[in-house]
Amino acid sequence: MLRIPAAVVTAVCLLGLAGCKPAPAPFNPDDPAVLAAIDSVVQGAMEGAAAADADKVLAMAEGKGELTFITGDLLLSGLEPIRAQFRQTYRGVRSQEQTIVQKRVRLLSPDVAVVMQVSEGTYTDKAGWTSAPVGIGTTIVFVREDGQWRARHAHQSIAP
Repeated sequence: MLRIPAAVVTAVCLLGLAGCKPAPAPFNPDDPAVLAAIDSVVQGAMEGAAAADADKVLAMAEGKGELTFITGDLLLSGLEPIRAQFRQTYRGVRSQEQTIVQKRVRLLSPDVAVVMQVSEGTYTDKAGWTSAPVGIGTTIVFVREDGQWRARHAHQSIAP
């Protein structure tokens, strides 16, 4: 009869268990609950933009991670410098209107998503003058942190 040393049997069993990791949770790139949660965050930011309210726009970026924002030839990092720039921009604006023309939300992983949208928008200054409509291209990268979707990178382009 063949005798296998106990140490070999133990090693084989331990190696076998080490390779048995629980399967990751299934990832659905079209998860309607996740898409709805991200849509809700984006809608809150758009409501803030309509009211020219920097704090409401940037509520989507609160949390421990860092936000970067790019527009034109300007790159800002950190929530407070971005908030200061938004407040400066909104100082002369009464309201903004945006109509989403096309939107896509791509879930890249269970905890990372990208929102891409094209809108048409105007702004009304404090004197009551309303701009001509312009095209607005926006990309926002969201990361799920502590169960909440937070913006961590945003890019916006204006096309006359």
